[in-house]
Amino acid sequence: MSRLPTRRLSAGLESNAAALMLSSVATGALGLVYWAVAERFFSTAEVGRASAVISTATMLASVSCLSLGGAYQRFLPVAGRASTRLVLGGLALTAAVAVLLGCGFLLVNPTNERLFTNTTERVAFPMLVMTLAIYALTDPILTGLRLAKSVAAKNIALSVLKIVPIVALAGTGSTLALTGSWGVLAFGVTAVALVHILRTGVRGRKAIAPDLPPVRELWAFQGVFFTMTLVLTVTPLVLPLIVVSQLGAEQNAYFNVAWTMCSAVGLLRSGVGSSFIVEASSPDADRKALLRRLLRMLAVVTAVSAAGLAIGGPLVLYVISPDYFHAATTLVLVMALDSIAGAVVVVYFLLSQILRRLRLMLAVQCVIVVTTVSLALVLIPRLGLIGAGLATLSAQLVAIAVIAVPLRRAVVDFSATPVVAKSDPRHLNIQDLDIPEPDVLDSART
Repeated sequence: MSRLPTRRLSAGLESNAAALMLSSVATGALGLVYWAVAERFFSTAEVGRASAVISTATMLASVSCLSLGGAYQRFLPVAGRASTRLVLGGLALTAAVAVLLGCGFLLVNPTNERLFTNTTERVAFPMLVMTLAIYALTDPILTGLRLAKSVAAKNIALSVLKIVPIVALAGTGSTLALTGSWGVLAFGVTAVALVHILRTGVRGRKAIAPDLPPVRELWAFQGVFFTMTLVLTVTPLVLPLIVVSQLGAEQNAYFNVAWTMCSAVGLLRSGVGSSFIVEASSPDADRKALLRRLLRMLAVVTAVSAAGLAIGGPLVLYVISPDYFHAATTLVLVMALDSIAGAVVVVYFLLSQILRRLRLMLAVQCVIVVTTVSLALVLIPRLGLIGAGLATLSAQLVAIAVIAVPLRRAVVDFSATPVVAKSDPRHLNIQDLDIPEPDVLDSART
């Protein structure tokens, strides 16, 4: 079997992680610029309608990806000549699901008259969902193909380009001018990314034999990842509802800003984790060295993020308004501690993906969600917004207690176990996944 040199495979950990983090930071910052410029050239009502359409399409697109990104990052490094089939199959499946969800939303949504002012906007909506889904899925595909720098280039390019039509189409005053130009540009950038994937990412793999586990294991992995994605949506959906019901809409505005800053920390960790998954899954990876480098990088990112939340968070709140500062500063400080505890859990999740020990990983995520929501229901009425922070921090500490022994075992096994070749008699079988056998179909996620 053709293999790539170990040095080359491991050299991209830091640079790829930096590229993914840059992509997250730049996209977030330019997103704020986009809406600020849109507010300048369009009426507030049209901006509000456009943002609702785009956020809805983005949510549906995220679901349409079926969590294939995790599988792409884990298995594309060893897919060899099967890479093209996995990439095109996943994109086709995602596109079909996106169109179905977009059409389904139009059929069942009672607020269509408020979101869409004409037939053209309604017809274009499923296509917008499909475009955003494929656009999103190209990120983990590029990452899995060790082209993380292209992820940053792609996302920053769209973030900059989509600002231009705002000025050019300002005279139209139409929601379609905003959503349509966003969708058309996303389609163009995605097309360029796909050409890059097929020409650069997979072309050189035709001579490399695939080193994939059996199809049933791929689908078992995929099934757990999709379930985890559904579980992960519970907390950001439920916490704001608890805050609104117990404390009122004004307090939820304060909570939203603090939660957004905390979520940004998660995106930075995600960049490090995605890069690590790809490098550690690659043939001949020096896993022991990669683990040391991962821990160093996570320690730096966690320290900077926690300090940023603890010091910069209150400053951001004060700049927004003194009311935000007084209401949410303590919450942000608790979330800074939460980001430190969360880093430990992230290490376990990353090692579980590489070792394909996903049952406990899913169980721990369920424990985190259930603990967070349960404690939030108890603490928020009594302590206010800080109750939400204490709920999330407590959930992370409970998770650390649960994974303490499994994490130590995972570190030992990861450091001692090389990437397993398919021909190796020690190759993992379905029992090694330690998860229930799925009843679902066949293929490869975010």
